[in-house]
Amino acid sequence: MPNNEQELTTLTEKLVNAVREYGLVDASIDEYQITCNSIIRFAENHGLKDYSQDLIALYANEIDKRVGSGECCKEYGRFKRRVLRMLSSLAETGEVDFSKAPSQSTKYHVSDDSLKLVEDILNSQHISEKTRSDLRAPIRHLFWYAEEHGKSPHTLDDEAVMMFIIDEIPRTNGGSTGRTLRCVKYVTEYLKENGNTHITHDYRKLTLKNDKRMIIPSFSEEEIKSMSEAIDTSTPLGKRDYAIILMAYCTGLRGADLLLIKLADIDWKKERVSVVQSKTHTPVVAALNGATLNAIADYILEARPECDVPEVFVTTRRPFRALACNLGQMIDKYCEKAGVKKIHFRAFHSLRRAFETVMVSNGVPIEIASQMMGHRGISEDKPYITHDKEKVAFVALGFDDVPIRNGLYAGIGSHLPDQKGGDAQ
Repeated sequence: MPNNEQELTTLTEKLVNAVREYGLVDASIDEYQITCNSIIRFAENHGLKDYSQDLIALYANEIDKRVGSGECCKEYGRFKRRVLRMLSSLAETGEVDFSKAPSQSTKYHVSDDSLKLVEDILNSQHISEKTRSDLRAPIRHLFWYAEEHGKSPHTLDDEAVMMFIIDEIPRTNGGSTGRTLRCVKYVTEYLKENGNTHITHDYRKLTLKNDKRMIIPSFSEEEIKSMSEAIDTSTPLGKRDYAIILMAYCTGLRGADLLLIKLADIDWKKERVSVVQSKTHTPVVAALNGATLNAIADYILEARPECDVPEVFVTTRRPFRALACNLGQMIDKYCEKAGVKKIHFRAFHSLRRAFETVMVSNGVPIEIASQMMGHRGISEDKPYITHDKEKVAFVALGFDDVPIRNGLYAGIGSHLPDQKGGDAQ
């Protein structure tokens, strides 16, 4: 553990050098230097020369005062706070934390204690970082609602929780009720386990009255072919995107898992890739066909920048880092180029749906398809399968033996072919 009693000038020099090595442009480095200089001057004015958490707190309060008076804009105030956080991480751990701090919602502002509690609750659950990001806003929403009604998270009671569910959610966030109920379960259980005696109900039993699962159309093979042909594979960006789309369609892996694949995870001889799913934390081995292997190899050998990043897919500009872009935007771009119709909710994840749809349509048993998808049970496959109308019609029962005498289908049996393919008699 680094010695926290560090001379401030030396510590800020280390921070600026770390920022420079990280690869930021000169203009950004200058801003870090300016902020570090202002921290040093602030410390000298208070008779201090060493780093301490008290100094960080004092300077943070100074930032808030300047922002509140209009002397400093909010954006620059956030930047100064980021520098403080990076300086603290360097002093406390010996390394600079370049990750972004959880941002406050512009809609649901909560106290600092509540904001910290949000992270504590999320850390108590075995969930992926993507899920954490999705659940932060609903938990903040609950704490905001409690504070608006004069209650802190530690005095939150059953009446406030139920009013939040019954009155607040349908009015402000009805489209995410399932996610919000999940957050209510996490929050109430955590608070009860940590001393809140005002919550007595068991909210783990809460379920939506109608748990409807929407069957979203997958991309057809023709649409995927059109998208892939619309990619300019003569550019590094095009080679990378082409490899990602082919890999998604070939393996059925989630976008988040694709971006986590490392160079060492690809077995070129056995033509497969191994990955631990970020959602279920279970290992999956997916086969890679020749076209996909060629696309990946072409990207790695011809377009991937030389860098120490272990992940396969990286940014095209410095500083080179593992790709963490919105793959949905990538799909939208190539759909537009290829003239593929934009359907509501159909995005990058629909390549995964297409993978299972093709398997099942070609006779792969649903149980095997489910295992290849990395699902924990076949009930999870229902939203993924887009049924082929011709195959549905093929397996549907005819009306020949059903005595329908009234309504729309009356007499329809006389128009249907018999099972041998001839006309009905």
